[in-house]
Amino acid sequence: MNNKKATPEELLEAISKKLDKILGVLAIQGKDVITQINILHGIGLEWDEIGRYVGLTANAARKRYERKNE
Repeated sequence: MNNKKATPEELLEAISKKLDKILGVLAIQGKDVITQINILHGIGLEWDEIGRYVGLTANAARKRYERKNE
């Protein structure tokens, strides 16, 4: 077991990442799928997570993003 305590900077970084995800999920509500994908990709989520939020597979979400942004 790792007993190392996180530094205040590490805690702030972890909190910031979680808040970004929460705000991103809130921001996609009511938007079309392509806009949802763009928002979630913009906050740095991985394709598998983006796919879960928009109801697609990771590969389908990535392909839609690539097609739209060519």
